[in-house]
Order: sequence, then C-alpha cells, then structure tokens
Amino acid sequence: MRFSVKYTTPAGEILLRELEGSSADEVRRRLANEGHFVMEVKATTSTFSRSRAIKAEPLIMFNQELLALLKAGIPLLQSLELLMNHGKDPNLRSAVGRVVTLVQEGMSFSDALDQAGGFPAVYKANVVAGERSGTLPDVITRWLAFQKFAQSSRRRITEALFYPAFLVIVLTLALLVIFNYVLPKFSQVFESGGQELPALTQMLMSFGNFMSATIYYQAGIFLALVVFVRWLTRTEAGSRILEQILLSIPRLGTLYRMYHSSVFTRTASVLLSGGLPVLQALEVIQRTSGSNRMKTKLYTVIEMVRAGGSLHQSLEQSKMLDPLAVEMTRVGEQSSSLPEMMNHVADFFDQEVEKSTVAVTSLIGPVLILCMGATVLCLLLAVYVPMFNMSNVMR
Repeated sequence: MRFSVKYTTPAGEILLRELEGSSADEVRRRLANEGHFVMEVKATTSTFSRSRAIKAEPLIMFNQELLALLKAGIPLLQSLELLMNHGKDPNLRSAVGRVVTLVQEGMSFSDALDQAGGFPAVYKANVVAGERSGTLPDVITRWLAFQKFAQSSRRRITEALFYPAFLVIVLTLALLVIFNYVLPKFSQVFESGGQELPALTQMLMSFGNFMSATIYYQAGIFLALVVFVRWLTRTEAGSRILEQILLSIPRLGTLYRMYHSSVFTRTASVLLSGGLPVLQALEVIQRTSGSNRMKTKLYTVIEMVRAGGSLHQSLEQSKMLDPLAVEMTRVGEQSSSLPEMMNHVADFFDQEVEKSTVAVTSLIGPVLILCMGATVLCLLLAVYVPMFNMSNVMR
C-alpha cells in the first residue's frame, strides 16, 4: 500500500514523498526512526484501485540493460539517461524519467527510486545495499538471478494449474448450458408424452426448470461472486480471510506455508548478500511479504532482534518457519555464512513446492475427468431412458 507523507528533515526541510508500507503507523514509525518529524500521512490508493507498481518483466529487462552499461564502465547517471526512453511499459518509462531528473538534481539513486514510486521495496533495498557497499553491479546481478528464478517458478506453477483450471471452466459452462437450455427443452417433450418419468429424470427436469426461471438471479450471483473474489484478493481484510481458508486445507495449507517460507529465505539471502543488515532486511521482507500471517509474526521477530536476540531464536519462538529453516539459520549465524544457508534452505523448499504442486495438479486432472464422466452418465440415463420408454409405448 502506498502513502503520501509530508515530513520535516533534521535540517528543517519540508518534503513530500510517496512511500510503501503495510499501514500508516508503520510508515510513520519508519520515518521517525530515520530522524524525521512526520506531519501528515495519507493513503494514495483506494480499496479497489489499481496500483501503478512497475511489472516484474519490464523491470528485469531494464536492469539487464543497466547492468550491461555499468559493467561497460558507463557512469550511473549516463546509463540511466541512455535507458530513459527504452521499454514498452509506460509506468517504467515515466518512473525512470523521474529518477533521472532527481539524480541530476543530486539525489542518490536509491532515494530517487523511493521518490519516483512504483519500484518494488525489495529492489530498492538491494540498491541501498549496493550503494552502501559500492558493489551495485554485483547486487543487481544477484537480484536479477533471484527474479529470474522466481519468474520461472511462478511460470511452472501456472502451467501446472492451467489444465485443471481449464477443465473446471469447461465443466461449469457445459453444466450451465445444459441446465438452463437443454433440460427445459426435454422437459417440454416429456410433458407432452404424458408418461411417468423416473425419479432421477424428474429431479433433473425440475432443477432445469428452476435454473431456467432464475437466470437473472444467476447473473446477479455471478456479479456478486466477482466482487467478493475481488474483495478477497485486493483488500487486507479479504486477503487475511483467504489466507486462513488456504491454511485450513490440509494439503494446500502445507504447500502455502512452504511457498512463503521459500520466499522469505530467498529474499533474506539476496538482501544479506547485498550487505544489508539483518534488522533492515527483516523490515523489508515484512513490508513486501504476501502473507498476512508472516507479516504479523515478523513484527515479533523484528522486535526480538532489535532487543538483542539472535535471529534463529527469534524465528524459533515465532513458529513462522519450518524447523529445518530455523536450524539452518542457527548454523549460518554460528559459521558467519547466513546468506548461503538461507539460499540452501530456499532451494530445498522450492524443490518441495514443485514436487507437491506436480503431485496435486496431476491428481486434480483425473478427478475432474471422473466427475465429468459421472455427470455425463447421469444426464444420459436421465434423458435417454424415458425417450426409449416413449418409443416402446408408441410401437
């Protein structure tokens, strides 16, 4: 969620910026920790409005070109100026144009990204780490590798779910056509025959007549369902309820927890490898996590780490991650190789998520085909048995 913030700096300057955060209090607290005095915080997006966040694909292409220019020895500002009008995404072109203007005025690259808006928080945190350590090309390289892996994983999951989703849509549309149009026609034929119908046929014909008489109500229910799904996926309260529903489903809940554990460990590995401190990396993950459960638990973890506790003890007490991830975190802290250990845990979780996704989706297909076959069999028996009886009576 984006907020427009008006604040004063320690030097007495009054600035207006747009920042991303989970809540207005979180944004206010973050600026206060940086030494600023916050005067006003306003949300810049409504519940159902589309954010102007830059899409992942154009941002990846932009950074690939930026990395090539930086490795060729071209200064950052000149590289940004060369890329200012590149790309097909209008949001990216507009944002890069604002970044170039701010950098020309003397602002740092990371501050310009923050001021321009639209850039993901994880990307901005990596740029901050790269600027502080003087290894911006290396940090961008790690971020690109992370994004390419995330994109390929997301693509594999989407491809695995495409066939089951297609079957569900086809089955739903076929049943709607059959119950709203086909069965009422057969009902008229059977009524004109004056023959007693089997119980299954009577039940289906009655249901078909009911569906045909309530078609406008079905349209209203469909629209209400679209609004409800949009509320579930676009609002904080809805996403919290949706997450609880997903977690309550035995197999799917385990897969969901494992996926977000993988995202947490992979993101932490990238941020820590870029030179970002543990506490700041946790704050970035907390702001960008797609899981409300993880966001809530990360508040506790951050406060425990800020109070002086170790990361693995904080994660263990929060019960946020799998015990294997906590153990690997402990080993990484003791051996001073936390980013590498986090990366190993993420690889393991990714493999488990992929295997579980393949297993679940491979099971959904046959089950849906069996359901479709049983549905077709019931319809054939309900429609053709009375027709055969009618033909025998006519003979």
